[in-house]
Amino acid sequence: MVSKARVVLIMLLLLLVAIGLIVLLVSAGAGAFWIRTAPIAVLLIGGLAAQSLGLFQKKEKKTE
Repeated sequence: MVSKARVVLIMLLLLLVAIGLIVLLVSAGAGAFWIRTAPIAVLLIGGLAAQSLGLFQKKEKKTE
């Protein structure tokens, strides 16, 4: 089962990183291609990494 609170928190964290990357690229004078592509890559790769690490899954309670 997917924990909606974890999904929101992790995606907000990735969004903040992407916005910071945009600010950094703009201040460095990067081209339009990098300003558009790099934040999307951060969101996609970060989301895939979080999913593969199991960060979106709820911890199951042990019942005995």
